[in-house]
Amino acid sequence: MSTIEVKNSKGEKVSEVEIPEAMRAPAVSEGAVSEVVRMHQANQRRGTASTRTKGEVAGSGRKPWRQKGTGRARAGDVNSPIWRGGGVVFGPHPRDYSFSVPKKVKRKALKSALAQRFFKQEVIVLDALEVEAPKTSELSGILSRIGAGNSVLIVLPVRDRKLHLSARNLPGVEVAGIRELNTLSVLSHRKIVITSEALGHLREWMETIK
Repeated sequence: MSTIEVKNSKGEKVSEVEIPEAMRAPAVSEGAVSEVVRMHQANQRRGTASTRTKGEVAGSGRKPWRQKGTGRARAGDVNSPIWRGGGVVFGPHPRDYSFSVPKKVKRKALKSALAQRFFKQEVIVLDALEVEAPKTSELSGILSRIGAGNSVLIVLPVRDRKLHLSARNLPGVEVAGIRELNTLSVLSHRKIVITSEALGHLREWMETIK
């Protein structure tokens, strides 16, 4: 067992909480993490890139000039890919890049990513995180006082609308509930800020993953 200090919104230490070794193991399932990150990135692709082939571009199918005797290169179609305005050979077409991986692989990858963050001491635990109203400056002040930096994933027991609206205009800051956590979000931010309540739920969940 190891401990991590718990801070309040002023950045002051108020207590400590125990973190089991299962939550801060240096071992990482690199294969699972790599596959799940690739899945999340692929699922975010719109896949709308498109080009026209020789048969799809507008243009006459008539031979532009006779085959011989003009001194020019032989040409049979103005839609040829070698002509300006012609079709594109092997160009992209709309497609779906998304794919899925087994649920067990997703859980293993998320546990590995979180364990590494705890092991590297890149997690800040707060006793509570609340704002009176959706206000960017208030949340920015809290993150500054606790030393979270400008690349932060805020983890809450459940999604909080006020905090979500407060973080919306802060570049590099993301707010997520426990159920919304994913491997890509965990790895995309330099620091993780989590409340004590959310940490309790996360601890119970991580201890069930083998």
